[in-house]
Amino acid sequence: MRALIGSTRFWLAACVALAVLSWATLPTVPSYDPFSWIVWGREVVEPHLAFFVGGGPSWKPLPFGFTVVYALFGSAAPALWVITARVGGLLGWVAAWRLGRRLCPGRWGWVAGAIAISGLLVTQDYGYYFMRGASEPGLVACTLWAIDRLLAGRRGSAFWLLIAASLIRPEWWPYTVMFGAWLALRGSGRWQSWRGRAAVVGGLLLIPLGWFGPPWLGGDDPLLAAHNAALYNGQLGRDPLRAVIGRAVDIQIWPLLAAAFLFVAWVVARDVRRRSVSWRGGIVGALGVFVCVWWVEVIVMTIWLGYPGLERFFLPAAAVVCVLGATGMASLGQVVASWVGGRGGSSAATVAVGGTLVATMVAGSILVSRGAVDLLLGAEGQAALAQRTLDGLSSSIDAAGGRSAVLPCPGSFAAVNHSAQPALAWDLRVTLERVGSAMTRPGVDFIGPADIATGIPAAIAPSLVRDRVVGRRGEWMAVALTRGGGGEGCVGR
Repeated sequence: MRALIGSTRFWLAACVALAVLSWATLPTVPSYDPFSWIVWGREVVEPHLAFFVGGGPSWKPLPFGFTVVYALFGSAAPALWVITARVGGLLGWVAAWRLGRRLCPGRWGWVAGAIAISGLLVTQDYGYYFMRGASEPGLVACTLWAIDRLLAGRRGSAFWLLIAASLIRPEWWPYTVMFGAWLALRGSGRWQSWRGRAAVVGGLLLIPLGWFGPPWLGGDDPLLAAHNAALYNGQLGRDPLRAVIGRAVDIQIWPLLAAAFLFVAWVVARDVRRRSVSWRGGIVGALGVFVCVWWVEVIVMTIWLGYPGLERFFLPAAAVVCVLGATGMASLGQVVASWVGGRGGSSAATVAVGGTLVATMVAGSILVSRGAVDLLLGAEGQAALAQRTLDGLSSSIDAAGGRSAVLPCPGSFAAVNHSAQPALAWDLRVTLERVGSAMTRPGVDFIGPADIATGIPAAIAPSLVRDRVVGRRGEWMAVALTRGGGGEGCVGR
């Protein structure tokens, strides 16, 4: 049984099975960014579509690679991507549990692992990301599994996990390049052979090829991801530095952040007092440094490079904070049990004392973090609302006569509430170039409820006027807009 629990293949299979089960039992619909990647993936495999990368969110190479493959399965592509993203989320929980067990020896490691998983669950918007197919749970999984593989001495696996993480977030680039260079120059075994070094070079080349190649081919802008990020309004207010630091602090619940800080300080101080670096002390200290460096990196990119400094940019550091904070809480319970029961601290009574302390800390953390808990509990309801709303959008397209009626000419245009833009492009089987979140020219405007699934209705240019209603279904209405109110041949009929 112990060998089975320690098997990465077992956990991968289990996570795939659970993700498929979640598709069968939970609402499964992508959010704005994932739906755009799915649309872009379809553009590669369907010959009648031009490959156009633009008009949507920031470019991410790793999700795009999956969506190109899933596009071969037609209408199943959105569900397949959400299932994949949920596999990443589940694997992130497994990695958090494994790291907690590794950093807190003995039976208390199980406690640390359980708290680490709980901490990830209440990390800001993590439930939403998991339910709606965002890339962030997969990013967390790559981060924590890379650490796990490094600690297990599996440097090759760690390197490829870092490559995967670098194809989701650019903040990972310097870490991956440095580790790859170390493998090629100082690594041992097969990494010193020409094949090993070629693998490192090839892996590192995937980063620029993935980030800059497709946007250049599909939009003539190799720096599309950077330009989109710089244009996005991060709502940082008058004091961006204070705002972005606040986001770094707020993304995880503060009891875990405090526990992580105190745990790192305690472990490092103990090693300093002993004048030797223990195995655990070195790892804990390195993870603490990683969190600080990641914070600085995101803050610098926000203040000096114009990035929006969103909370999710801090997720890799927040995931490590969850592991460190959980290990700190469990270690405190272990220390208290040892004080009460002597050196072993193994009797049922002493374990109960330590367990009671840990349970009290966890309960207190939940009580002071009700907002984060409420976000988690509301994630399924939000996904269900999104599924109903986007199903209504699909029905309104049918009510308007389908794709040929909405877009009768090659230059016809349609628009919709902002967050439903890629869903409309998917249903109409066109690129995001043909569908907007603002009515800038004559076309059909799909107007739906302004909720979390759709966002605000499309803004309408002052020169456009309503000509006629071309379809109505439930809360959705499709309206033809023209320049003079007199009907135009290439506006939906």
